[in-house]
Amino acid sequence: MQQVGGATDNGQRVPQALPLDPNATLHSILANPPQLDPPSPVAATVLPRRRPQLRQPAVGRKLVLTLFMGLSGALAFSLLTDGGKQTRAVTSMLPDMQEVLYWTGLRIEQVALTGQRFTSDSDVFGAVDLPSSGSLITFDASAARARIERLPWVKSVAISRVYPGTLEVRITERRPAALWLNDGREYLVDGSGRVLSALRPGTRVRLPRLSGAGAPEQAQALLELIVRYPRVAERFEMAERVGGRRWTLHLKDGLVVHLGSDREAAALAALSAPDQLGKFLTARNVILDLRVTGRIAVRPAAPDASKDQTPS
Repeated sequence: MQQVGGATDNGQRVPQALPLDPNATLHSILANPPQLDPPSPVAATVLPRRRPQLRQPAVGRKLVLTLFMGLSGALAFSLLTDGGKQTRAVTSMLPDMQEVLYWTGLRIEQVALTGQRFTSDSDVFGAVDLPSSGSLITFDASAARARIERLPWVKSVAISRVYPGTLEVRITERRPAALWLNDGREYLVDGSGRVLSALRPGTRVRLPRLSGAGAPEQAQALLELIVRYPRVAERFEMAERVGGRRWTLHLKDGLVVHLGSDREAAALAALSAPDQLGKFLTARNVILDLRVTGRIAVRPAAPDASKDQTPS
């Protein structure tokens, strides 16, 4: 059997460290999604073919041979069992269907894997489950597709049969949309909130940062809203999910903004205005509480400690 694909190691395909642009803003990041790694050239791992001394017949010849053997088998079955009356006596004498397909050359000889960058080949081949796949005809593509799509990075997969003996597996991977800080570790997440992989310590990527339980699942709507307010977006550093119901924004120069639940748009619009709340946007080490409609609370924050002062 031949397996063709990128020789990947899941532990080593986590995005490598990128130079961090100190002038990058949330607006520029979302407008120009990062390219984490250049695609790796496709490498092939070739295993010896079974029965290499035999020349493979053409597809048409194989199908004709299959039909002939099927009809011959039916005739032999009828003769040997007296029209089916003595089935048990000769059942053990008949070849298994998988053996018939093997003899006709319709077994799976090669799997071609393309499209993966951060999903390891071994995980994909494990999900395909070749030892249990049987022949090209009996291969359950729907079940294999479902197993592959459960892998973290896989968004979708297409599986095609290429006769006489090849499976083509084409993978479309998810794109990281944010970096989630959880329990002292950093994780790449996509726009739906799906955790893709942990980031190795010291790796830096230009992505919006999130923290707090439930942040990945709720972040997309907030990030899309922030982009609509460039003055806020260019000072954005991190969005923290608090109590599973509201957000606290951490902006440059130690400015912390507590947003009310379902009031993010109104608060960001007021914060972006050139007057009134807008004057606080460039403040240093200030906590701005906008959780209650019609009331604004302003208090100083200790330098470098504002993230520890988020009320619930």
